[in-house]
Amino acid sequence: MYLKLLRKREVLGWALYDWANSAFATTVMAGFFPIFFKDYWCKGREPTVSTFWLGVTVSASSLIVAVLAPLLGAMADRSGSKKRSLLRFAALGILATGGLYFVPEGRWQVAASLYGLGMIGFLCSLVFYDSLIVSVSEDRTVDRVSSLGYGVGYLGGGVLFLLNVLMVRKPALFGLSSPAAAVHLAFVTVAATSVIVQSRVSEITSFLRSDPRYVLLKLQTRMI
Repeated sequence: MYLKLLRKREVLGWALYDWANSAFATTVMAGFFPIFFKDYWCKGREPTVSTFWLGVTVSASSLIVAVLAPLLGAMADRSGSKKRSLLRFAALGILATGGLYFVPEGRWQVAASLYGLGMIGFLCSLVFYDSLIVSVSEDRTVDRVSSLGYGVGYLGGGVLFLLNVLMVRKPALFGLSSPAAAVHLAFVTVAATSVIVQSRVSEITSFLRSDPRYVLLKLQTRMI
């Protein structure tokens, strides 16, 4: 049943995006950034200070997304630009995550700023990603498509996280000089994975252009 869904390019493109955003959630948000922020970028500072500024960064990013999300969703619905908006915020997340590779030790302000931008890109892109499910599935398949994306996301995020953990535990195995170098490279792998997956999102566009529901929605929004 799920293999049949995967044969549909638009469904595969949609599901693979969950692979990319789950990589950010596991490797960056849950796995490495909080610890690396405290031990490397805030080296020499009290743990309470690093915890405070990490909390401020997360809170500020979440607040910005909470304010922007309804506005962005309404604009995308009226203009029919969900896919373009998704890619724009995904690009913001990719650039911010990749930028962490270049942040030297002790520069917690730069690291926190990039992390905040990465979170905004990640969370805002999910607004458009989730809304696209009605365009790549039918009423009778929407549950299966949703669970497919969920499963692919867990698989992709988990596999990359395991690889990155191995890099940090055994840096010499990957030709790296230290665990810190491995963490820097881990952020790059997340950004690179997202770039590769974005090419699959284009499959959604070709499907949308021929989908009568999407064409009708475009006409309706232009008449409002």
